Amino acid sequence: MTRAFLAIKPPAVALDAIATRVDPIAMPTARRTPREQWHFTVQFLGDRADVDAVASAFLRRPLDAGVGVLQLGGADAIGRRRRARILYLGLREGEEWMREVAAQVEARLAPLGYGRDEESKEFLAHLTIARFREPTDLRPLCAEIGAEAVGPAWRADEVILYESVLSSTGARHVERARLSTRG
Repeated sequence: MTRAFLAIKPPAVALDAIATRVDPIAMPTARRTPREQWHFTVQFLGDRADVDAVASAFLRRPLDAGVGVLQLGGADAIGRRRRARILYLGLREGEEWMREVAAQVEARLAPLGYGRDEESKEFLAHLTIARFREPTDLRPLCAEIGAEAVGPAWRADEVILYESVLSSTGARHVERARLSTRG
């Protein structure tokens, strides 16, 4: 059993665009998410995930959402921007497709006992840029990063099952399986 999650990873061209937009911005009190961990979480599986059983569930019943066209949107915060702890980039394009993928993932994993996080009432497509220990007024950072689209649109057709290996230097995400969304 291990800590794991399912995610959609943007291609290098989108990651480059994120870095261009976000890296120059000062965030002295933030714990930035490293580039190699930028992704859209589809479903967090917890600290006791059976990754082999999860991968097998998708072999028995593959995802069939087709190919999505995604484009990163501007900056926002989870919760009220005035007192938030998480700064993220949303989607400009493809949110409905990603919601469909998340719903299919949830349906296939429910029989294994994996449900959506009880704290999250509704799926929110987001790529975490930074976390803050204390509630912080993120309005200035959201304004500085901007609301404009980040990078070009891209085609997405897979979800990646990651194992999250925790250590004193931070988490390392290890790819365990690639799951096609094309059935």
